[in-house]
Amino acid sequence: MLSATHSLLVFHGSAREAAGSAANSFAEKLRSDILLPDCHKDFSICFLRGAEPVLDQAIAVAIANGHKKLRLIPLFLLPGSHTSEEIPAIVARFKSANPAVEFEVSDCLVHNPQFIAFVADQIARD
Repeated sequence: MLSATHSLLVFHGSAREAAGSAANSFAEKLRSDILLPDCHKDFSICFLRGAEPVLDQAIAVAIANGHKKLRLIPLFLLPGSHTSEEIPAIVARFKSANPAVEFEVSDCLVHNPQFIAFVADQIARD
């Protein structure tokens, strides 16, 4: 059964194999985390460039698999052209072609209260 929302973790991407391996390893750790409910362990990872699948491909596959609500989670630390222009342009193109699909795009990490708390916790560690 499909979860109500399919999440796509969006990495920048790199031609370096180690970057793709780290992204895949991160995803596997998330899937094995007991705090993540089973119904949300069916998420995807994708990249803007330099590795596959690229964001366009991942969205197309998610839609083809019947997902009607997609949550894009850009794993970008700071705002920039990727989060303010590139990702929104890709989403707009898919929204236009797939009006029944709902899209949600998360903000970059420095605007996320949980990320701020994580960094504060790291600073405060003895």
